[in-house]
Amino acid sequence: MALLIAPFLAVLVLGGGFQAPTDTPSVAATPATPAATLAASATEYEVKAAFLYNFTRFVEWPPEALRDGDEPFVIAILGRDPFGSVLDETVAGKTVAGHRIEVRRATRVDDVRDAQMVFVSASERATAAAILKVLVRPGVLTVGDTEGFADRGGAINFTLQARKVRFEINPGSAEQAGLKMSSQLLKLATLVGGPKS
Repeated sequence: MALLIAPFLAVLVLGGGFQAPTDTPSVAATPATPAATLAASATEYEVKAAFLYNFTRFVEWPPEALRDGDEPFVIAILGRDPFGSVLDETVAGKTVAGHRIEVRRATRVDDVRDAQMVFVSASERATAAAILKVLVRPGVLTVGDTEGFADRGGAINFTLQARKVRFEINPGSAEQAGLKMSSQLLKLATLVGGPKS
């Protein structure tokens, strides 16, 4: 299924902030080229993979979350992996604050405790609240794509609206994790509230 990138993405595209997945054909962004055209052939998870990478550029992690220079910046997928190789390809060769990005996959929350970003797969919907309680610690950005994820304490939740990928942010959850989200990112999101612990 082809998806359209939400109009708010035009700000990131035109501002140089969005980078389409490497294997996705793209059209040069101009004021006359709507953002929706840019990802007409991108799949849902190609778009989400690009967003995950771009979140690393618009979120500031606390110093203690980024250990010594040899340690990678870890994006973990908890549960069934909906990305396949797309996320790996999207972040290949990329860094965050000088740390190479590494994608890890896990089925147990204990295996993702050292990650800086954890994508909680829809397969973990039934245990998401318990997972979020375990992951409440400085420097962990929790991202999901199930209804109510951010309301239950996740920091970012992807939504689909009229075949467009959008996202919600729970500023309280992000603040509790010691994460500073750029004002540009917050302007593009739907802000929600919810449990902070």
